[in-house]
Amino acid sequence: MAEEKQINRSALLVMTFELEGLCNGLRCTVPNGLAPSARTVAIMNRLLDEFSRKAEGCVLDELPKLDENTSAVDMLIIAEMLRSTLMAFLTPDERDARDRTFGFASVPREPQV
Repeated sequence: MAEEKQINRSALLVMTFELEGLCNGLRCTVPNGLAPSARTVAIMNRLLDEFSRKAEGCVLDELPKLDENTSAVDMLIIAEMLRSTLMAFLTPDERDARDRTFGFASVPREPQV
């Protein structure tokens, strides 16, 4: 029997915050024509690898490795795509917790009896 991939939602929730920070940084540098550094490329590749290990059958499995020649625009687009894809794997409670941090949480639900 093939080993099933397990998704640790807590780890994915943390990754959404990491990607939000990366996207914010790239959004600031792209308009100024600054290229991503080798560290930025390494962080992005680590996040892509980590997500690919946790999610099966995802388009992100097919992405090439990024390198120092990857443009800041391409890196921002890939980071935004990964961030959006990660959101699809979060539970409703995790999405609310994430959104609450940024001030966009849904109205709390009344307990059903």
